[in-house]
Amino acid sequence: MSIYLILGSYTDKGAAGLVGAEHVDRRAAMVSMCNSVGAKLVDYHITRGAYDFCVIAEADSFAQIASMTLTAKGSGAVDNLVTLESVDVEKIRSVAKGVQYTPPSG
Repeated sequence: MSIYLILGSYTDKGAAGLVGAEHVDRRAAMVSMCNSVGAKLVDYHITRGAYDFCVIAEADSFAQIASMTLTAKGSGAVDNLVTLESVDVEKIRSVAKGVQYTPPSG
């Protein structure tokens, strides 16, 4: 499974749900959403700064993550979504050892 980090911002509609009388447990909602596509929630944070939240999830494919982010964005509750895939730098180093490259001259 790959690990994905999803950063995003709440819209006014989404922010109202965080503090309103009809508050929904966002962590529980993320567990349910991840489970519904066969992914696993690793962690969820409300953040301060350029983004309002960070979701860390494990999934077998980017399609699982994309289906969740598109659904959430389509709901109108979130925006400014950025998805990052965690990589194994040791695997990259291993493959890089065999890279053959001739830089352009000029």
